[in-house]
Amino acid sequence: MEPIALFGIQFTLSLVAYGLIAFWYVAPRLSRLPRELAVVPLLWVHAFRIVGGTILAPGAVDAGVPMEFRVMIGYGDLATAALALLALVALRSRLGAAIALVWLCVVVGMLDTVNAIIQSMRDSVFTYPLGVNWVIVAMYVPALLVSSLLIIMQLLRADRSPIENSAPAR
Repeated sequence: MEPIALFGIQFTLSLVAYGLIAFWYVAPRLSRLPRELAVVPLLWVHAFRIVGGTILAPGAVDAGVPMEFRVMIGYGDLATAALALLALVALRSRLGAAIALVWLCVVVGMLDTVNAIIQSMRDSVFTYPLGVNWVIVAMYVPALLVSSLLIIMQLLRADRSPIENSAPAR
């Protein structure tokens, strides 16, 4: 089987599985929470984008994978993880800019993810040995996409109750 075909199957099945979990279980529960609380568990998924920095470790991927691609992936994920953590701290501290930070995180994360997908196709990275990075992309990136969609849905919804009437974000 061609590597890109195998990857496509794995990625698609992961995306479907995460989508089903999200819309059958997660979204109904989050819809009962104020927006500022509902985005918290979804941001935690992005806080662990630090794992994308693995591509920068020596020997993590084949030397044939272009260094520009590796740098773009690694630092894009690390920046998005930092934004997620900042947004979580802002939400926990009830800062006025918290929702703006959530928006910044999700927009930067989505742009980074879409760009990474485009560049991976351009550079044919799935023809190289990728080690654990294959699993990261096939299993974790679909979770990032689904959680980003859920975050955007939460940010766009009409909020029923203000954060002041809720327990602190955890």
